[in-house]
Amino acid sequence: MNLRNRIEQVAELPPVLAAVLGILMLALIVGLVWGLLRLPDHTKLRSPAARERAQRRKESQKRQKKLRSRRESLQRKAGRR
Repeated sequence: MNLRNRIEQVAELPPVLAAVLGILMLALIVGLVWGLLRLPDHTKLRSPAARERAQRRKESQKRQKKLRSRRESLQRKAGRR
């Protein structure tokens, strides 16, 4: 059965039945979206050790960025001389 026949079958339904079918389809879509939004956040770090490692990594990256910018600044100064 192709899509056109199926659409014609739905069009031939009584209006009340078509409205109920539409409401059920909307409820299904809303339920699916709600269920997906309620899934746990997979990016959240669960263990305290993992949170500490992430914090140390973030601080280390900050320090490295500062050192890199300072080194580049000194190299630019030395290049101008």
